[in-house]
Amino acid sequence: MKIMMLVSPDNRLSIQINESEKGVELLCDYRRNVFLQCYLCGINTTEGKIGEHLKIRSIERISSKESYELYSGKSSIAAAVYNQVILHCRQDCTDSRCPLDIIIRAYNEGVAFCYRFPLKKSHELHIINENNYFSPFPSDWKVWPMYLNSFTTNYEELYQEQHLSGMFTDRLIALPLLIEREAVAFAITEASLTDYAGTYLKWNREQQFFYSTLSHTSDDLIAVRKKEGFQTPWRVIMVGSCAGKLIESDLILHLNQPSKVADAAEWVKPGKYAWDWWSDAVVKREGIITAGMNTETVKYYIDFANAYNLEYLLIDAGWYGKHDDTEADITQAVPELDLQGVILYGKEKNVGILLWVNWRCVKRQMYEAFPLFRDWGIKGIKMDYMDRDDQEMVQFYVEVTEFAAKNRLLVSMHGAHKPSGLSRTYPNLLTYEGVRGMEYNKWSVTTSTHHVTIPYTRMLAGAMDFTPGAFRNVSAEMHEARWKEPMAVGTRCSQLAMYVVYESGLQSLCDHPDAYYGQNGSEYLKCVPASWDETKFLKGEVGKFIAVARRKGNQWFIGALTNENERFIELDLSLLGFKTFNYKIYKDTPASKINQEMLAVEEGIHRADHPFLIWMAPGGGMAGVFSECKES
Repeated sequence: MKIMMLVSPDNRLSIQINESEKGVELLCDYRRNVFLQCYLCGINTTEGKIGEHLKIRSIERISSKESYELYSGKSSIAAAVYNQVILHCRQDCTDSRCPLDIIIRAYNEGVAFCYRFPLKKSHELHIINENNYFSPFPSDWKVWPMYLNSFTTNYEELYQEQHLSGMFTDRLIALPLLIEREAVAFAITEASLTDYAGTYLKWNREQQFFYSTLSHTSDDLIAVRKKEGFQTPWRVIMVGSCAGKLIESDLILHLNQPSKVADAAEWVKPGKYAWDWWSDAVVKREGIITAGMNTETVKYYIDFANAYNLEYLLIDAGWYGKHDDTEADITQAVPELDLQGVILYGKEKNVGILLWVNWRCVKRQMYEAFPLFRDWGIKGIKMDYMDRDDQEMVQFYVEVTEFAAKNRLLVSMHGAHKPSGLSRTYPNLLTYEGVRGMEYNKWSVTTSTHHVTIPYTRMLAGAMDFTPGAFRNVSAEMHEARWKEPMAVGTRCSQLAMYVVYESGLQSLCDHPDAYYGQNGSEYLKCVPASWDETKFLKGEVGKFIAVARRKGNQWFIGALTNENERFIELDLSLLGFKTFNYKIYKDTPASKINQEMLAVEEGIHRADHPFLIWMAPGGGMAGVFSECKES
């Protein structure tokens, strides 16, 4: 039975809301293309199902329009406009009448829904799962799942290109899940995950739908324990005319609480960082400096950070003890490192210090260590090895980020689950890993196809610390996995382009200092920002290529990447609002097919009403800076 229609503010997205025996049905239509049928069938608890045979007692409509400031990410001002309905429901239970609200929002960028239990009671609900079903319409879409073996995961598996008809049934699938066909693309994910278990999907091939499942530990089928009087995280369907348009969206942030950090503008500073780990702390000063975790090596990296206008140096594992020593004291540096001295040295060089920490050590010492870090002058932490998103770990993320904010510490989450917009509430949370990143080249490889898949998949959830900046660039055939001075597949220009294509409030220069000094393209790393005022998707296809433009002030930075195929593309720069551009680009040349470190620098003037042509070598890219040319 049809209840009502809910339409987005721009009228492009409509949701027909129906009442059925299964539960509340959402029939989603984008630009007159019905693309998804959702069934919201409530929650399974140890005491039975809540949400079966719902009776809708009343409907409440709300419209909202707000804008808010962001301190990091794809835009500096986010505009959230939506229409909302709240379905006030009641279900006849065996021993009581259980009130339940279903909240549904229509944004221009997608649909979101959640369950709310409005009455506060002392009784604790033990939630096993949510009964949410997603059936793409019509049937055989193209999908990019990341399959997982268990809920113990760091989200570092590869995305696969498949059709629905070829998907594996009942396998665990990570979010976001991108689904695409001609004229419409959508991604299923979640937002505002704070005191709940993370959500995954599985595919039922026989009945042709995805169904949700909640993370839980292997010895406990109960996923969530909550007192009544709570709201679940938002279940989100991002939608656009193509997969690339989803990259522009701030929808995940919209669905989180406003900032709780009143003074964020004073100290939350996105930026680029030098890094000692990926390069194995290499120092090309034999006989002068002995490389390793010691004062002189760290100072050498600080000098490099200063020379390249980097805001930070990340001192990675080893500064307080072994990386896997969960009993180590994170308030004491190893004897070889004068931490107080290098912090002071960094301050003199205008380079802030970030520290790597094992999460188990943080759990044990956080309330002692974080105030001490602030007193020392540390700017932030990189917390690692969590590899879970059950309710307990999700709560711990919030606890760490909140206490870090109280001590003016930035946070980077590694060994992490996907983001869900918590950085709106706590702007000091600048980036997450949760992706197969550059580090894999030390023991395996990241391919050029992977490089042009993750912007359309993982990055839809939020900031992604891929850690670009490898300057030993080789073809796939020449790549060799090695720990010291590792290589990366693709051209030098592809690495430069990643600073624009990949969103992260902390961007690494992952290689050792001498890999950059005097090298082609390294000067670009001095000027490319780590946060943006505006983002536009220019062109691309998932797994094939991508071109993204991001604005900082009055300059546009453009990054483009291709997979293993060389490629010509034409870009329409009239989208950027200037009639004529001055530009400086770093581009592949035919020589880049033989020596991937080769590139050319081109400067000129370009009229926006003419296509801007780019050629990229196999595994190649282009990076450039564009500014308005005032016509005489």
